[in-house]
Amino acid sequence: MEHVIKQLKQFKTDAIYEKKKHYNAADRKRRCYKWVSITQIVLNAIAGTTLFTVVFGEGSKVAEILALIFTIAATILASVQKIGDFENQAQGNAKAADMYLGISKKINLILNFIKDGALTNQEIVEKAEEIRSEISQANEIGSQFSTNQKDYNKAQEGIKNGEENYTDEELELWE
Repeated sequence: MEHVIKQLKQFKTDAIYEKKKHYNAADRKRRCYKWVSITQIVLNAIAGTTLFTVVFGEGSKVAEILALIFTIAATILASVQKIGDFENQAQGNAKAADMYLGISKKINLILNFIKDGALTNQEIVEKAEEIRSEISQANEIGSQFSTNQKDYNKAQEGIKNGEENYTDEELELWE
């Protein structure tokens, strides 16, 4: 049973890092969505008002060209936002992170049941298989919503710097 317990601990470590990585990706995508939206609003507001006419005078070619440039930039940002689908991507990353959080908590409970002797060997194996299946589902969902190395590095750094409280044993990886 020690190998099954070690595997459960490995699953938990993986879930902890995946959870944090996906939450980081969701935060990054929400920031991107926010800044693209704000920039787009500002560009549209400036291009759609008489600001350029007031500054450069009625019938000014400079005002017309600047208004056109701002409108084109706002349109490009709208396209980037549509293609990037940042908010839906962020929601997907958050959903994957929530799944990993649930897995981590379930593993904690199982490990405590094992310590208390509340599970038979057969039940431990069954629970480990359930966890493996849940991780597979979370991985399938998570793969649809991209993360990057920076998200992982930030997760690793945050966990090591105590953003979340885990013991060294909980974060132990296969040797």
